[in-house]
Amino acid sequence: MRNNIVTRKISIKLLFIITLSFFLAIIACSLFSKYIIYNYILSRTESLSAAQYNIFASILFIVGMVVFILFFLFFIRNEIRYIKYIANEVKRFAGENFDLVLEIRGNDELAELCININSMSKKLKNTINKERAAEKTKNELITNVSHDLRTPLTAMIGYLDILKNDKVNNREKEMDYLKSAYNLSIKLKKLIDELFEYTKLAGGEIKLELIKVDICSILNQVIGEYLPILESKNLSVISHIPDTPILVKIDIEKMVRVFHNILSNAEKYSYKPSIIEINVEQNDKTLLISFSNRCKYISQDELDRMFERFYRADISRSSNIQGSGLGLAISKEIVRLHTGDIWAEANKDTITFKIKLQAI
Repeated sequence: MRNNIVTRKISIKLLFIITLSFFLAIIACSLFSKYIIYNYILSRTESLSAAQYNIFASILFIVGMVVFILFFLFFIRNEIRYIKYIANEVKRFAGENFDLVLEIRGNDELAELCININSMSKKLKNTINKERAAEKTKNELITNVSHDLRTPLTAMIGYLDILKNDKVNNREKEMDYLKSAYNLSIKLKKLIDELFEYTKLAGGEIKLELIKVDICSILNQVIGEYLPILESKNLSVISHIPDTPILVKIDIEKMVRVFHNILSNAEKYSYKPSIIEINVEQNDKTLLISFSNRCKYISQDELDRMFERFYRADISRSSNIQGSGLGLAISKEIVRLHTGDIWAEANKDTITFKIKLQAI
């Protein structure tokens, strides 16, 4: 109801200005007729011909119209200036000045128009910024993937070239080269598979198969499966998982992938020996799962970047740690599809990955 009243304000104002201008024009015509036409012309003439009468009537009409227009323009001068101001600012906006913020004056249709233009400008700016960020991320992705594909591929070509040209006389060394080339091909396949999976997840092409399950039992099973790997690296696990079931609707396979990715990350980067701590907390319908491990200090900015791009791949170029660098990016997309959130926090040499989901 309020919007209808607001959008009628200019109409009411224009109607009032027209009425007032018309009334003032009538007064002006009356004064002109009385003091000019009658006193200076009619008082000196005994009778008027039809032609003279028509001339005086035309003059009176013209005077009335001129007065009406002058008063009308005077009363709407602020609106005209405001419209010109909007037009000039929109020209700037058309010139890709997306920081446009129009001044809001009054509470009528023009003010509403400015509010809508400001909203459109803000949304368009955000859209363009997102597109530019996506383009930058895509270019970085292509650069990083190209590097990660080229490095093992170059090594594979080298091994195969040696074998093809019979440059190895030792059978044992020949098998070592074959084994190295095979391992590199497996690494390439894993990288390509994960890149393909990440692209499908980010593009929304993967549909979740949601099932109501107890997240505590799922976590205990994942920890049990991963425990031998962790213990072999001199890492131990302390878990604080409730005995009572906590029901959630998840795609079990996808969410287990998230847990595996985080534990794999902890296994690779944790100080050894050290402890990995897992906590599960429920607050009403909000479920918070956290994984903490001790490792080299990472700034919060670097932690945020780990979910956005091939951050792990950047590290891998200067370390011997294996991996594609897509694990956390894939985890973020999976959690996002579950309408949840995942992030990392740093406290001195302790990194904590947190997953927020909705409990049933």
